[in-house]
Amino acid sequence: MRKIKDRFSLGVISGLGGNLAKIAVERFFNHTGFSKSKGRTTAAGIFLKKSQVNTPYGKVVGFIEDNMIAAGLGVTCIYWFTFMGKDRYLLKGAALGAFEWSALYGIASKLGATSIYPIKPKDAFAACLSHLAFGAVKSGIAVNLGDSRLFKPSNLTVEIDDPERLF
Repeated sequence: MRKIKDRFSLGVISGLGGNLAKIAVERFFNHTGFSKSKGRTTAAGIFLKKSQVNTPYGKVVGFIEDNMIAAGLGVTCIYWFTFMGKDRYLLKGAALGAFEWSALYGIASKLGATSIYPIKPKDAFAACLSHLAFGAVKSGIAVNLGDSRLFKPSNLTVEIDDPERLF
C-alpha cells in the first residue's frame, strides 16, 4: 500500500478519521442518556449565540467547524509525532486528545471562545472520553497511513516528493 508522504494531507485525513470516532462515542453517550454533549454544538457556539446553535443553519455551521477543528488538530498531531516519534502512538494520541479537550473545551471555553459554556459534569466527562478516542484513532490512522520518514525530526521541513534527495 502506498503511504501518504505529505504531512498536511495526512493530518487532515487522520483528523477527520479521528473525528468520526469522537462522534461515535458522543452518539453512544447521547443514545444511552448519559450525556447531551456534542462537539458540533460546542463548535457552532464559536460563531453563534446559544439560541441559534440548534437551528438548521446552526447545525451546518457546527458540523463544518467541528470538522475544520478536527482537521487542524490532525495536522498538529503529525508535527507532534515528528518531534516525539511514533512509538506508543495510541498512548501518545490519547494523551494529545485529552490535552486538546482540556485546552479547547476547558481553557478556551472559559475565556469565552464558545457560547456553550458551562456544561454539566457528565457532559464534560463524556467529552473527555470522546476526545481520548479522537486522539487515539487519529494517531493510529496517521501512523498506519503515513510514510515513516515523516516522523523523523531531521525531516521536519522536507516533503518527500523526491525521496532520492534524502540520501
